[in-house]
Amino acid sequence: MTRRLEPQDLYAIKLVEDPQITPDGERIAYLVAEIDRESYEYHRSIWVADVASTELHRYTAGNNDRSPRWSPDGRSLAFVRGPAGEVKPKNKEERDRGVGKAQLWVLPADGGEARQLTWLRDGAGEPTWSPDGATITFSAEVGQPDDVEAADAQLEEKKVPAVRTIDRLWNRLDGKGWIYERRSHLFRIPSSGGDLEQLTDGDWDDGSPAFSPDGQRIAFTSDRAEERWSWPGKDIWVLDLRSKRLTRMSDETIYAGPPAWSPDGRQLAFTASKRRHADGYDDLLVVEVSAPGTARRLTEGFAPTFADTSIDDQRADHGGPHPFWSTDGKEIYSQASGRGSTLVYATPIQDGTPRIVIGGQRRVYGVSLDRNRRRLAFASSDPATPGDLFVQDLGGQPTQLTQLNAELFRDVALARPEEFSYKGADGWDIQGWIMRPGPHPGPPPQAREGEKPPAILEIHGGPAAMYGWSFFYEFQLLAAHGYAVLFTNPRGSTGYGRAFSAAVNNDWGGKDFQDIMAGLDTAILKGWVDPDRLGIGGGSYGGYMTNWAVGHTDRFKAAVTMRCVSNMATMFGYSDVGWFLTVDEMGGAVPWKNLDWLMERSPITYVDQIKTPLLILHSDNDLRCPIEEAEQLFTALKFLGREVKMVRFEGQTHDLSRDGHPRSRMIRLRHVVGWFLRHIPTQVAGRRELAKAGAAGE
Repeated sequence: MTRRLEPQDLYAIKLVEDPQITPDGERIAYLVAEIDRESYEYHRSIWVADVASTELHRYTAGNNDRSPRWSPDGRSLAFVRGPAGEVKPKNKEERDRGVGKAQLWVLPADGGEARQLTWLRDGAGEPTWSPDGATITFSAEVGQPDDVEAADAQLEEKKVPAVRTIDRLWNRLDGKGWIYERRSHLFRIPSSGGDLEQLTDGDWDDGSPAFSPDGQRIAFTSDRAEERWSWPGKDIWVLDLRSKRLTRMSDETIYAGPPAWSPDGRQLAFTASKRRHADGYDDLLVVEVSAPGTARRLTEGFAPTFADTSIDDQRADHGGPHPFWSTDGKEIYSQASGRGSTLVYATPIQDGTPRIVIGGQRRVYGVSLDRNRRRLAFASSDPATPGDLFVQDLGGQPTQLTQLNAELFRDVALARPEEFSYKGADGWDIQGWIMRPGPHPGPPPQAREGEKPPAILEIHGGPAAMYGWSFFYEFQLLAAHGYAVLFTNPRGSTGYGRAFSAAVNNDWGGKDFQDIMAGLDTAILKGWVDPDRLGIGGGSYGGYMTNWAVGHTDRFKAAVTMRCVSNMATMFGYSDVGWFLTVDEMGGAVPWKNLDWLMERSPITYVDQIKTPLLILHSDNDLRCPIEEAEQLFTALKFLGREVKMVRFEGQTHDLSRDGHPRSRMIRLRHVVGWFLRHIPTQVAGRRELAKAGAAGE
């Protein structure tokens, strides 16, 4: 007998991350991420799957291990190990040895003790083996804190407030904090241990190293443009290890992803979006190493975008893409997102259309290939799978190797989303899904009068992102408690071509809003939902659109706005990316010249029209959509005497719902469901208790 999914079941969810197949294709190292219910900590350990026998076993004993990378001969595994939980150095010696920071380790593949290779003050990451296995290149931060005395005082538990002197526009990043003090650079170390060699330096960040096939050069990403602290991007660079000569391969107009060398070492493949005036689209590019600055796009007219732009609430980081060349150098394997799925494609380097290698209705969020390109390991999610490990021979069918959540889902029933299409503004075709209450398979039937369920309209963030065929805990929770969940990909969403994703620029709250409401009207017209019992919710751009919706219609009985935008003018100065959000996506607008336009497209302008009971969920350490966006909205509505409640999550970031403190994530879910149950009651047993708990924040 199955039971209903509850908010606290979040603690039981386990996920596969970062699958790495051995060069010979016989074993796969991967991470298992889970929540320790007692400590409220995320634990990650490295496991290994044997492809032939499908046997699985835990490989490392640490609770915070990540980035497993096999040596070229498959006999050793490099990885990054951090402490479980927060560990602070007790003195300057411990601080300088990197106590409490993640460090680089190496473990024999066939068993034995792991060896620590680095003891760096600010830790190490991104391990990459040289082709001969003699050295490992990695990235690490260097630099001193802005206020050294204040930083040192913390070691002695003295309270000395820091004094910061900031002289650059881009100085903070959500989820990280201040970014102007330290720089990330490349290092290498003998894989047997020994002295470090710093390979790059300067007032910029270097990362994503990739060795050339002959081991003589390293390609990497770096932003050394003059405008890097105003309009950040990343270029592809190549370092010759013998001469130390550096060559920039791209033209400073892009934001590039990790590079990959062709088998003959003559070309580099990488994905990239525009540095300025982004259109929500990532291309796959190739550049001749002998001809810097001549990169050509391989995917100009291809509708899917070459990035993992799927949105769910199980992971904050997108898993790629990381391009892989075919052994003959004629194709490039990479992830791309289109029509709700993130899949793996093979793209010809000459004329041709990308072909699907890993298909289906799924989100592939991690992938690696063996040396001979005969086998792929990948991590995948779908509406019934939070994240498991799969293996597939090229030309074959995928085999699922893990079922991490099988025990939970034997007891808990899940709903299945059903796809539909409709006409949005301008007659454009829009893709959407409806998830009916309960685990009922099949398309939504034409319901009889009186049987139509209440519905929650969910709006994704971005807007350069997409909903689709991935596991969404919040949606399953709402469906389990008696709601139909409606979600769509309006204009601005990725995966439907460059013009579609760019159409939202300079039009937030315009035809995108019309697209969304047309999806709701379609569901009502088809008889799937009760038009008199509707709720709405969304986060980030989806929070903006939730605020906009309740300021322009009274159709909804309740709304939940999360990590929202309420004022486009204040976003310009407060958000970590506010200036290029308003300038690039709102027609070049700046508050001192275009205040009327920014306020016309700001939900706060229409606050006196908001009559819908509104729940505001926001993190106080959100640098992307700062807490003042929520506070403005709450204060105005409270002043007006409207029904509004604000829940403030201390110490959490913009990604609270995906990788925030586990207890905060669970309480957030209780508030979401509880608010809707309170204002749009369903017939689910126990709803009164959850509504009361959600309202109280228990």
